[in-house]
Amino acid sequence: MTIEQKKISLINWITNLEDEEVLDKIAGIQKLSMDELADGIVELLKMADSEPEENLTPHTSVRDLLK
Repeated sequence: MTIEQKKISLINWITNLEDEEVLDKIAGIQKLSMDELADGIVELLKMADSEPEENLTPHTSVRDLLK
């Protein structure tokens, strides 16, 4: 089974779940994965946070870009 097939299978299974306890456990796994970001990502976020504001690129809205 490919990773794409596994994801689709899990999505279908989760969609049909009615056991709240199981859903809570899945949500716990999701939270853990977000709490354990790769060190490289955390380092990049720290670098971005310490960057002087004048060096930052302002974000634009997608709507502005599509005009």
